[in-house]
Amino acid sequence: MSGEAQSGELAAPLYVAWQITNECNLACLHCIEESGPGKAFADELGRDEVLAVIDQLMDNEVPYLSFSGGEPMLHAHFFEMVERVTKRGSQLKIETNGHYLTPENCARLKDLGVKAVQVSLDGASSATFGRMRVRGEFDRTVDGIRNLARAGVPIEVNFSPASFNIHEAERIVDLAFELGASSFYSGRTMFTGNAVKAWRHLALTDEAYAEYFRILASKRLEYRGRMRVDYHEAGLLEELRYRLHHPAALLIVLPNGLVKLINALPFICGDLRTQPLAEVWANFRRAWRDPRVATFVDELAVDPGRTRTLHEWVHV
Repeated sequence: MSGEAQSGELAAPLYVAWQITNECNLACLHCIEESGPGKAFADELGRDEVLAVIDQLMDNEVPYLSFSGGEPMLHAHFFEMVERVTKRGSQLKIETNGHYLTPENCARLKDLGVKAVQVSLDGASSATFGRMRVRGEFDRTVDGIRNLARAGVPIEVNFSPASFNIHEAERIVDLAFELGASSFYSGRTMFTGNAVKAWRHLALTDEAYAEYFRILASKRLEYRGRMRVDYHEAGLLEELRYRLHHPAALLIVLPNGLVKLINALPFICGDLRTQPLAEVWANFRRAWRDPRVATFVDELAVDPGRTRTLHEWVHV
């Protein structure tokens, strides 16, 4: 956490993480955003609006963006948005479930110069993957990663641990390397979004996490110089308490243009549909000092179930 850039007195964010649609072809047990089939917001930004937001970000020299979802590749204007970012010189990462990584789409991502594509691979076998990623196809995801590798697109693999897949910890790291990933990411699966309802299927003991992170530490050494193995051991509460005093230089943008302080909090600090980036950014830095934010974090320590209200937005 401490290595991340902080907001300070920067004129604009260094990183914008944009959930470009809430629509998804999957219905994952742990989805923070509660995405799924038919879950697109009724007021998601239209073509002219998303391109205007991109132009504003580029005009303010935001150096790094990511497109996520839902499933970002389902967005009707996905490739036009990608091109708009990369042609203006900013770095762009795509976070996807991998089901639309056809050879043609991967070649196009390569031609457009995306920095990396991060694929969620929550299992080293079809059985575990399918249990976490409801409606998902393990073989189709693996084929998509292979298509990225053949196209020469840098690959990141993300893995969310649960009670039913953590026994594959060593194998999933090895599989990521075999598939050509340059980076492997993991951490604790958070008690938010869909995970709140499915927690009895997901929950891991502190002892299980300790062993998991021991394995990842060993794998980090094993793959040093060949693949980056990165993971966060902090829990949600620890992360939020840190952010109260050290906000990252990062804006979370929702499909309708609203901007959140952080995924794991319900607080909205602006609207890129109606406000200029400079105004939203100034409000972001101020909002972290709003007493309601600290109070919410304190209440989470007593009642972790407060995360059920993350989609009941509070404007600050």
